[in-house]
Amino acid sequence: MVADQRVARRTPEPPPHAVMGLLNYITATSLDEDYAAQASRRRAASPTPGSQDDRQTGAATRHRPGLVGLAVVAVFGVLVATAAVQTRRNADESASSRASLVSQVNARKAELASLQSRAVALSRKVATLQTNDLQATTQGRAVQGRLAQLGVATGAVATTGPGIRIRLDDAPGAVDDSRKVHGQDLQKIVNGLWSIGAEAISINGQRLTALSPVRDAGTAITVNFVSLRPPYVVQAIGNRKTMAARLLDTAGGQTWVTLQSSFGLRFDITNEESMKLPAAKPASLRWARQPERLK
Repeated sequence: MVADQRVARRTPEPPPHAVMGLLNYITATSLDEDYAAQASRRRAASPTPGSQDDRQTGAATRHRPGLVGLAVVAVFGVLVATAAVQTRRNADESASSRASLVSQVNARKAELASLQSRAVALSRKVATLQTNDLQATTQGRAVQGRLAQLGVATGAVATTGPGIRIRLDDAPGAVDDSRKVHGQDLQKIVNGLWSIGAEAISINGQRLTALSPVRDAGTAITVNFVSLRPPYVVQAIGNRKTMAARLLDTAGGQTWVTLQSSFGLRFDITNEESMKLPAAKPASLRWARQPERLK
């Protein structure tokens, strides 16, 4: 009986993983054992509770966060103060720079205005001297007359004379594009006027030259790169007694007769005894060559 009990005591118990299964055992105990091992190492490394080292460590632990907090606050205050000083300095520099730029711009504007006034005065003086010089001789007067003719033909000078006034407009209540005036419609009437010998032409006050573009630009029509709105008033200087009838015989005139009868566009011509057309903007110099020197 005693021998059986000894045998029973010596028989070892099966390991947990043999009872639970290896996978279940690892899942249930691996994380706990790691925590336990880490806690054991911390207890072994820490001093005995209640000892002087423990009290000193606790005191240091209690006092260290306050010192660190004060240091952080001090550093943050220094950074804020530095940022504020730098911001104020930058603001002062920006204000000073802006004031300097404004002063320079105003000075340049005044200088430009003075130069423009001087240029206008010199141009008038040159024109006066040129006129006086040309009028002094017969040949000069002939040249002056030729220059006046060229100025009218090129649009360089304003001109006054009889002619016709043409009023072109969209059809009443026009919504469809076919009932509105387009750039090509103005081009056709202008080409018709040039073909019958018009001396000068303007559209809504824009003097036409050989370089004047007339074209569509979105919902508007541009002449000399200036947007115009209907109604479009075309003024042409020439023989007012024959221009209207001759215009209707041109392709441009026939086009507008069709536009008026078929689509309702307005096309009115009146004779004028006297009209004044403004000068065109001065043309930009495109090229030039130096004449040969006289020997």
